[in-house]
Amino acid sequence: MPAKPLEKRGLMVQRMDTVEETDGADDTVNSTSYPLARSVQHQQHTQHSRQVVTESGPAVRLPIEYGSINMALEFSRESAQLGRSRAVSDTSCRAGSTTEAELARTSAAISRYKYYSRIAPGASSRFIMPAHVVPPRFLMILPFKSVGQNQSSIITIFSIWNTMMGTSLLSMPWAVKESGFAMSLVALVVMTGLTCYTAYRVLDSYNRLLRRGIRVSEFSDVCRHYMGRGGEVAAVFFSGLALIGAVVVYWVLLSNFMYQTGQFIYNYASGQHGPDDSGPTQYVLGNRTYNVLCPLIDLDESDRNRTLSEDFDRLQMSPAESVWAMNGTDADEPLFNRVWSKTGTVPFFLLLVAWPLISIKSPSFFSKFNALGTVAAGYLLLFVLAKAIGWGFNMNFTSQDSLMRIQQFSPKFFSYTGILSVALFCHCFLILLVKPAKNPKNNTRDLIIAYVCVSITYLFVGGIFYAAYPLSKFCIEQNLLDNIPSSDILAFTARIFLLIQMLTVFPLLMYILRAQMMYYFYKAVYPSWLHVLLFHIAVVGVAILVAMFYPNIGNILRFSGAICGLAHIFTLPTVVYLISERQAARLTPLKCIVHLALIAIGLANFVAQFFMF
Repeated sequence: MPAKPLEKRGLMVQRMDTVEETDGADDTVNSTSYPLARSVQHQQHTQHSRQVVTESGPAVRLPIEYGSINMALEFSRESAQLGRSRAVSDTSCRAGSTTEAELARTSAAISRYKYYSRIAPGASSRFIMPAHVVPPRFLMILPFKSVGQNQSSIITIFSIWNTMMGTSLLSMPWAVKESGFAMSLVALVVMTGLTCYTAYRVLDSYNRLLRRGIRVSEFSDVCRHYMGRGGEVAAVFFSGLALIGAVVVYWVLLSNFMYQTGQFIYNYASGQHGPDDSGPTQYVLGNRTYNVLCPLIDLDESDRNRTLSEDFDRLQMSPAESVWAMNGTDADEPLFNRVWSKTGTVPFFLLLVAWPLISIKSPSFFSKFNALGTVAAGYLLLFVLAKAIGWGFNMNFTSQDSLMRIQQFSPKFFSYTGILSVALFCHCFLILLVKPAKNPKNNTRDLIIAYVCVSITYLFVGGIFYAAYPLSKFCIEQNLLDNIPSSDILAFTARIFLLIQMLTVFPLLMYILRAQMMYYFYKAVYPSWLHVLLFHIAVVGVAILVAMFYPNIGNILRFSGAICGLAHIFTLPTVVYLISERQAARLTPLKCIVHLALIAIGLANFVAQFFMF
């Protein structure tokens, strides 16, 4: 049975040996090599291959993605039955007049392009394989599957939501306490609007370059295009700073969860159910008993049933002094408590688990556990809901006791905006998240929906826990789980779940940070084992010191969020937009004033963090 013409068998094919290099922004072929395509008009670059019509007959258009040999090729069902291991069947070779020598030259050309793409990465490189329009007889079958744009809007929204969900969830109730209940709602709405707008500016800058035929892979490439080398350095530096802040927060939380898990197991095995090291675990209010913690209150074992107003007479006592007053001197403590210390020994014990994981050269294995982050966030939502149902709502706006009365406004509301700067941050990764979208025209809509969903999630966790917590709101800790005794089974489940989930994410964070820094300074992701070892010692050493001497994740988050937000949320997207508008001769004084005001807001947010103690 004679072979069908290649273009009619549903096969997308390409022959690479005669393709001449063209400029990356030009989608047409060199007229010397392909005279049949000389009259083809310039067509917009798309992700999928397609047939076009020339004056001499049909031709096949094959786009090549930035920085890779992603040729978006696909077998039809008929060709798949012939065997995936065969690149070209004998019949197909005869139909296309393809010889063994041509096959060899084709293979060599593909290898050269792979080599060139690796030694000269970047959107402006002339070694990136361009898109071409060629006649069918110049083509051959290549055994690649299609990896085109097939991401639905639901997946895009969920990806953005999942990227922004993180450790900031645990600090939301504390942030509400710092800003006041009413002020927290205002700050959440304002910050959501500002961050969503600047994220849209990131997306818009990517689309503008795409329409001009300029390929970029991330926002640092956009900054390099508009602001030169300095813009790229600023984008890389502040994204690295954000990653370092995330690594430090992860180490503090991992130490906390590891300590609480070990404490629960020890108490269960030894049959001890005494008070936590943070204070008594039972409080009687009216006719109800609550199993909660307030680490700022110093109470003796016999004083647990006193009213809260009497307890808060000693509220200014530091947590460390409070713990010492309840547990006595170090000599009276059990050996386990001296060996298993939250800020003394556990940050070092964590090395035994985390160091082998971060030393893996390519932690692609851990990327398979990304779904755990979604499950952990979902469980935390259910946990907060369960506690709110058990406690009921405890909101007193008219109490004569200032410690029990709900505070509506507080001058410390910048603590909340600082945390929201990191909680609503996805600008560095936004281009990567929306690039595979099936309908790019819906990306703006999907971005807005994702930000609304994220804000509702933060409002649920922060607002519900704050409203339901039965003791004074001054007791709410920077990690909401620190207000729950280690003996609580739901809290134990949350901690062990988060411990496992964060142990799978932490190596990925270290790998991204290491790859970004090493490639920037040494032009290699893994320059040598010594470079990587020294890098790990430096970063993990800082994380251990913070976990020992300043384990306050709320303050760490607000500072890292404010400084990175100043760059990636308020400054870089705004400057890129103003430059692009000036180049297009559309810049007006009003646009300048409005967008410079955004930069001023980001600067004020950063400076104010130093006065929120």
